Amino acid sequence: MRSRTRMLAVAVGVSTALLAGACSSSDSAAPVTVTSNVTVAPTNAAPSEDANGRPVQSSSASGGSATSGSADGAGSSTAGSSSGTGTSGTSTAPSSATGPTTATSSSAGPAGTGSFDHPKDGVALPDGFVPTKLKAGEKPPQFIVVSFDGVGWDEKWQYWFDMAKKVPFRFTGFLSGTYMLTEATKDHYQGPGHQPGASDINWNLPADLPVEINDLNHSLDIGNEVGTHFNGHFCGAGGGDSWTAADWNTELDQFFALIKNYKANNPTQQLPTLKVTKNDIRGERTPCLEGHIEDLFPALAQHNMIYDSSFTRRGISWPTQSPTNKIWQIGMAEYPMHGTITGNTDLDPSQRTQHVQITMDYNFYYSQEKAGVDGLPSKEQSQKDMDQVVATYNDMYNDTFNGNRAPLILGNHFNQWNNNAYSDAIGKFVQETCGKADTECVPFRDLIAWMEVQDPARLAQLQAQAPELGKTTGGS
Repeated sequence: MRSRTRMLAVAVGVSTALLAGACSSSDSAAPVTVTSNVTVAPTNAAPSEDANGRPVQSSSASGGSATSGSADGAGSSTAGSSSGTGTSGTSTAPSSATGPTTATSSSAGPAGTGSFDHPKDGVALPDGFVPTKLKAGEKPPQFIVVSFDGVGWDEKWQYWFDMAKKVPFRFTGFLSGTYMLTEATKDHYQGPGHQPGASDINWNLPADLPVEINDLNHSLDIGNEVGTHFNGHFCGAGGGDSWTAADWNTELDQFFALIKNYKANNPTQQLPTLKVTKNDIRGERTPCLEGHIEDLFPALAQHNMIYDSSFTRRGISWPTQSPTNKIWQIGMAEYPMHGTITGNTDLDPSQRTQHVQITMDYNFYYSQEKAGVDGLPSKEQSQKDMDQVVATYNDMYNDTFNGNRAPLILGNHFNQWNNNAYSDAIGKFVQETCGKADTECVPFRDLIAWMEVQDPARLAQLQAQAPELGKTTGGS
């Protein structure tokens, strides 16, 4: 039995009041919004230790406690096991005809070669995906990009590995560098403005470090992508919103040092060889979606990174590149949740129907259940919450498939929040949708490769389309 690594990016700290602060950076190719940090107290039912006996750490960055994945207890992962169905019905896209243009897993080449840098029309990438230039009058495929922040829980790795055997699906995992250290070796990291060994998320356990390395290796082998979620997950005071370009450079320098020097940093352990290299890390998502484009993007460019998935936009639209640093801006959408929120929400009744929210699991959790601050919902309520999220995903898919075909960017964590409602929701959506005609469930790097082989004028036409905003009858 494999060890269970359960290290969630605790202080995801995202907003329920969207459009809280507009980013005015001249580096932005279009109006971009950022979320405000929300600090959420632990649930009344939260244990003081997680399933591995690791203490649940509270966030010191913003003067409050962060909500950890342990709030839902330490039961086994049951992702995908919910028996309920989404309330929006099935998706309207055809389910037969031409399938995805991803080669079988046996055709995937070696990872870490850097061959994604110069994609060519009709030539398979190392992970098997074939970027193809659109012909005159041809619609783009419907891309679905699923990603996970933190990626430090073996059970969830195994669940998604199994999912990829059922449907053509590959994803991006944004690794937190702290998972390459343990409590005994944590002083090898010092976040900008913080003391050595400080972090707002847990360190790895010695027994789980080799498990995490093997999971990362297998993920690369089967064609998934690894990006960075940076390191200490600092939010609020001392977090990304206060960091300069020099701070982001320091944080990235340390991330790359942690994945390179993991054996030297943990000298008492016999560790497998980590296959993830600097060349594999092409993009990131910042902790709590914090940061400023004018500070972050120069640091990304300096580290040869090509995309960001932190800054959100209202509606679903095609990604654009920043003018100065040529960073692809592939943030999540702010989109209406399907139907009416029925859980333990503190939203005004006028805002509970078609409530506009960032398409990320924790944001759904906060809107539906205040992130569990009053305790774990009933299983019946969790089922309703799951159904609403699945229905929201289906709304997004139907709107874009039948509209502008902009990619769906769906952010998640390895978690079991709300009786596993959000893991179940994304699992159900992936299983029912990936493999449909003209639909590609791929990592960020494959989406970028596809865009880069398009005729620039045709890509500009896609980018100029109006965003799919969804239907809103309630307040946002």
